[in-house]
Amino acid sequence: MDMEHTDHILIVDDDREIRELVSGYLKKNGLRVTVAADGRQMRSFLEADRVDLIVLDVMMPGDDGLVLCRDLRAGRHKSTPILMLTARSDETDRIIGLEMGADDYLIKPFAARELLARIKAVLRRTRMLPPNLQVTEVGQLLTFGAWQLDTTMRHLLDTDGTVVA
Repeated sequence: MDMEHTDHILIVDDDREIRELVSGYLKKNGLRVTVAADGRQMRSFLEADRVDLIVLDVMMPGDDGLVLCRDLRAGRHKSTPILMLTARSDETDRIIGLEMGADDYLIKPFAARELLARIKAVLRRTRMLPPNLQVTEVGQLLTFGAWQLDTTMRHLLDTDGTVVA
């Protein structure tokens, strides 16, 4: 398989066993995988390379997954899809994670097959968006080509900022 066109997944989890199991399963299913034990390793890797999706554990020592997700969304990785993992079934973590910018959520323990299916679904959804789509100010203004959609006021604007619809 061509490594340049293989989806590259970054797994960030402080649990070595989970990193190894998930990494092995995803590799067997044709994905390229890199692992990081914490936010420092994640940041170091992302400075040098790019990934197609990040699987990010919520509960980690140091910066937890929620902080890392918020930081990723505020920086140059704002469009990289993020799938959060949590050992807590409390809906608060899921809600906060989604509010911080996660694209999907999975509760531990999970079936590896479900994780793979969710990874593929998130990648499929993000690739359906036009390449020139830009989301600004937490989704209030979508820019595509010469057009803008104000999602707050529900107006379509042309290149001059004139309301079209």
